[in-house]
Amino acid sequence: MSHDRPLRHALLLAAMAATAGCAGESILAPSAARDATTRPTAEAGLQIRSAAVGSYQLSFLNTSLQPVTSLPVCTQTSCQELVLGAHVDDGAGNPAQSGSVTFQYCSYKGLPPQDITRADEAPSSACADGSASWQSLPSNLSVDASGNAYLDFGAVRIPRTVGFRFKYTSQHSNVASGVSAPQDFTWTAA
Repeated sequence: MSHDRPLRHALLLAAMAATAGCAGESILAPSAARDATTRPTAEAGLQIRSAAVGSYQLSFLNTSLQPVTSLPVCTQTSCQELVLGAHVDDGAGNPAQSGSVTFQYCSYKGLPPQDITRADEAPSSACADGSASWQSLPSNLSVDASGNAYLDFGAVRIPRTVGFRFKYTSQHSNVASGVSAPQDFTWTAA
């Protein structure tokens, strides 16, 4: 019985070495070429590649994809729409190569969504203090080759401030899954 453990250990190491040989780099040998996304595991000397913690930037744009800091509410003669923008990169400026974005807004608890007379949208401070919670918008958008995704939030008829953020799901990207910092956007009276 005491001879089974060394035999199993030797077979496991042989299988791991054979598998690593197919990849062109031994997982047992140290390598100076390994990048910063390689981390050691508890097992003796094994290395696992992991995605880099990234940068998750939310932006507010008009329909021409120009940055805006606020918009007037809709009137009978004019109505501008807000576009939410997400940019994901590895923190060194290299865009996410794949993955998806889900935009979220801060919503007061107990109010119906999409009611133009009683807005459920809340500033991000309400989500921070627990009087509201983050609700996902119907969006599961793939990032493009530049690490960007966009969603037309639409037009607003009642002046208010709304908190937004987005969740990024890596899906085997070079960037780890993460959540952007929340930001508020304000619609002003026309």
